[in-house]
Amino acid sequence: MTTPSSAPGSAAGPALDVAVALRAQLGALDFPLELPGVEEIRTLRDRITTQLDSHLVPRLRTASLPTIVVVGGPTGAGKSTLVNAVSGTEVSPAGVVRPTTKKPVLVVNPADRELIADHPVSGRAAVVEADLPRGLALLDAPDLDSVEVTNRERALELVEVADVWLFVTTANRYGDAVPWAVLEQVKRRGVTVGVVLDRIGPEALDTVRRDLLARLADAGFGSVPLFVVPDAGPLDGPLPKDQVVDVERWLTLVAGRHGSHEVVARTIRGVWSPLREETRRLLDASVAQAEAAADLSSAARTVVEPVEAELAERLRSGILTDGAPTSRWLADASGKGALAAVAHPADGFFARRRAQRQAPERARALAALRGDLHRAFTDVAGAASRTVADVVELAWTKHSTAGAALAAERRAGGVDEARRARVEETWQAWLASIPVPENPAEATPGLLGQESARTVVALAAAGLAGARAAAERLGLPSWRDALEDLVRACRECLESEALDHVDEVARRLPGESVTALRLRIAELRRLAGED
Repeated sequence: MTTPSSAPGSAAGPALDVAVALRAQLGALDFPLELPGVEEIRTLRDRITTQLDSHLVPRLRTASLPTIVVVGGPTGAGKSTLVNAVSGTEVSPAGVVRPTTKKPVLVVNPADRELIADHPVSGRAAVVEADLPRGLALLDAPDLDSVEVTNRERALELVEVADVWLFVTTANRYGDAVPWAVLEQVKRRGVTVGVVLDRIGPEALDTVRRDLLARLADAGFGSVPLFVVPDAGPLDGPLPKDQVVDVERWLTLVAGRHGSHEVVARTIRGVWSPLREETRRLLDASVAQAEAAADLSSAARTVVEPVEAELAERLRSGILTDGAPTSRWLADASGKGALAAVAHPADGFFARRRAQRQAPERARALAALRGDLHRAFTDVAGAASRTVADVVELAWTKHSTAGAALAAERRAGGVDEARRARVEETWQAWLASIPVPENPAEATPGLLGQESARTVVALAAAGLAGARAAAERLGLPSWRDALEDLVRACRECLESEALDHVDEVARRLPGESVTALRLRIAELRRLAGED
């Protein structure tokens, strides 16, 4: 039985499983922190994804796909003219409009139309039929140096779908840097390469040909075939067929059954080693992201500790009852006020009856006190949360470029509303957590309902002396425990304020990604025969 490396497109063997697993891993791989070189890493991830989606996985799944020859090069090199000449008809518009063409053109034999239909490249190109040899597909790519960014990006992406890359250039453009950078990328992938020196006049042919061959040899392309297409001058129609006969003969040989098999097999054999190296780069970048996130989290925790300690001290000092809560309690607890029966319970039938009659008024008074306490807590805890945000953002900004970007992103993210919601949630959760019995103050039936009893404990925990005396006298739950619960809840609130943004980053760095990438690298090493 053959393996995918010896029979491209076979679904047997581990190669397809490795490619599919790596593709799934890349789909979950994120690099959210702005570390040095992260844009290059993001581009690398996207390029590998394109390579897997557009070439490797389809090739491993289907053996009978046509050999895809990407015709690429700089603006004005004559790519479309060459494609039209080989195809025997105008399938790709040529001329001054070409650099702004939005969609590449894929030329196939009609018998191969159905085979190529499910290939991802069909969704990126306009598919047209022509009298090409069966098994050959010509892809006329946008200019590598197009004035349009989208065209340049699309041209570079199409390099990843190539089984063969036909580099078309001219005497004036063969030294341009961009195509040579792409050629280096193609070489790393082990893609078969051919070079066409187009529109070359006889007076420059020998000089340019020698120089181009020397450049190719220096770049590691010494055995690459070089085809010369003479300058045919102004044309009213297509390029004469005899001008491209050598190119056509080579493409026919490449697309033949044996030639196609060998070309694709060599491409797939050559992909594993560079793919392993590139995946290693992604792994290293993932580790760096996780370490940077941990550093930023540590920096946030370090600067938030003093703020937490100060808030705890203020809560224990009774800061929440300064002002309105104390004034209201003193007013309502004096004489025959609504809270007198709570502050100074009296024995006797008439005293109990009066206390029972005042139940609605007492509940309203305690609700008003609860509102005062709520507002005080919102002010105090909210101010501490804002302080945490400020010191964390300053610490991140001083820490690194990634930290500064994270701080800026945090400031732009509408955190005020989230902060208010977090403080409110902390208050409501703490209040609800006070464990009031079903029948509080059983010694004085009707004196306090559950909500009112919870408010008395909350006031006592917040530092109101009269409420503390009343809570102890009525046998309500420990206000000391409630105070420590409040301190813990506020500590968690401030930690969430400090860490929510970096935690969001950490959630985008799934912990299993490093382990999974290491496994993929080991599998790619075996496929490359490097074990």
